[in-house]
Amino acid sequence: MDGVLAVLRLPGVRSLFAFSCIGRLPMGALGLLMILVTHDRTDSFASGGLVAASYTIALGFSNPALARWVDRAGQTIVLRTGAVVSSAAMATFALLPESAGVGLLMACAAVAGAAQPPVGACMRSLWPVLTPDADLRHAAYSLEGAAGEILYILGPVAIVGGIGAWSLHAALLACALAVLVGDLLFSLHPVSRGWRPPEHAERHLLGALRGPGVCVLIAAFALCGLAVGAVEVAVPATLEPLGREKLTGLLLGLWGVGSLLTALLVARAGAASDPPRRLAVLLAAWGAAHAAIALATGPVSLGVLLLLAGASISPVMVYANGMLDHLAPAGTLAEAFTWTTTGLTAGIASGAALAGVLVESASPSTAIAVLGGGGILAALIVRATARGALRPAVAV
Repeated sequence: MDGVLAVLRLPGVRSLFAFSCIGRLPMGALGLLMILVTHDRTDSFASGGLVAASYTIALGFSNPALARWVDRAGQTIVLRTGAVVSSAAMATFALLPESAGVGLLMACAAVAGAAQPPVGACMRSLWPVLTPDADLRHAAYSLEGAAGEILYILGPVAIVGGIGAWSLHAALLACALAVLVGDLLFSLHPVSRGWRPPEHAERHLLGALRGPGVCVLIAAFALCGLAVGAVEVAVPATLEPLGREKLTGLLLGLWGVGSLLTALLVARAGAASDPPRRLAVLLAAWGAAHAAIALATGPVSLGVLLLLAGASISPVMVYANGMLDHLAPAGTLAEAFTWTTTGLTAGIASGAALAGVLVESASPSTAIAVLGGGGILAALIVRATARGALRPAVAV
């Protein structure tokens, strides 16, 4: 915790980081809200899924493009333009008349996702500027990991469970306000406003994907995402025959708590002297811990195993983010951060789809055992490329 506190004592960091968190607060709630609002209008969860998918897919495709714009033009114009357009689309979604069709809801959701600024990537790309010391930067990424878990737990609870219990439309408007206010305040901060892309950066069609190490980390995150998607499907599928499906939210919350706790603890470990080796060990732990969830025999053992599996998540994120500082080609750091997130998202979507098939054809434990171990394959890839693609070669 000392390192995290030292980061927060740096000039200007507390307000900048707080603004980024406000902008990211709706991320864990928006998809669920869109599903619930669409279901209220159409009485169809399938339609809700289509609407939420429109938002998620648009976000996944647009964020690397917006981050590349950040890397080339600075943060200010991207954050301000995106904040206005995205929040307006969210507000429009909330205020559409009851007669609005699913197609119009999907269009609003897609615009909201496509325009949503990559404020998280902007914040992470500023840490090398704010924390030139390697150990402080490691603590900063640990702080990011903890904040991410808090936001994904707090967002659904505060926005969906709190405001949404009164009005789902008001909850959507709250999301729009958070994106607008958080991103605009972040863009007005002197550190964000003053950041400029490196003059020596080479412009290339592939952008961050030109870095072999970035591509390796995208693949690793995609393989880890298989476990996340499998857990989200297999946990309720495990509890339903036991008549305990109402415990799904609580048990998945324990999964997030495990990640939150290690995000705080990993700051004390400091930066790794051999980052690829450290990351390979952590990826293997991710795979083994998630595959072990298949051993659960009831809600109690499932909760304990989820807590342990969650503890493997944040350390991987922290050390992988730290490696991107030196693996992203010059002038592409913000874009690189969004690509790893896209890789994780693709893995989660694939894991959920495959887990659904395995649950139906075999069992939830089979789905977890097969897909949960994706991190082990990711570890093997990282070890195999440690002296090649993952060797730091470019300063950013």
